[in-house]
Amino acid sequence: MRLFYAIKFNDNVKEALGGSIDEIKKHTARASFTEKNNFHITLVFVGECETDKFEDLKKAADSAVKKLGFSQAGAKITGLGTFGRPGEELLWAGVKTEPENILYTINKTLIEELGSLGIKIDGDNKKFTPHVTIARKVEFWGISSKDLPLIDFKPIYFTIDSLTHMESVSEKQTHGEKHTAKVTYNPLYEVRL
Repeated sequence: MRLFYAIKFNDNVKEALGGSIDEIKKHTARASFTEKNNFHITLVFVGECETDKFEDLKKAADSAVKKLGFSQAGAKITGLGTFGRPGEELLWAGVKTEPENILYTINKTLIEELGSLGIKIDGDNKKFTPHVTIARKVEFWGISSKDLPLIDFKPIYFTIDSLTHMESVSEKQTHGEKHTAKVTYNPLYEVRL
């Protein structure tokens, strides 16, 4: 199982993010856009994990929430940015919170709780940047990534009131001679803040 912890969005936030894609598409020659139902904020990417670790992963989420000691936080999705090389960039929308930096605190607390249970996490979670992935393999048309402020992206407000343990499932699909992978994110366990 390929697992991670995330902040899920309600349908209104997903619709608003989906609506922003129409404007972004005007500026892209090529991109693999995130499906509306897959929008989320990754808090910690755990990676491949056996099912026998599932109870410990739930325990880590429960312990982290208990340590955090708050009930919810206001947040805003705002501004676009990129990671990666030109022509192969990942396009993301940044996330700001009130109280400030609460997502960094959640990330750090989850990592500490996973470590205390002997669960190794995949990848470099030290470079945590709260964001929503809008598209992958982006090649811009008529602008460069430094021109992103020119794209009309309206802020989206929401409330963080839970964290969710998620599974990433990839299904291979064939369309004629073209092979693609459809990714679905399934919630496994949710902890209310």
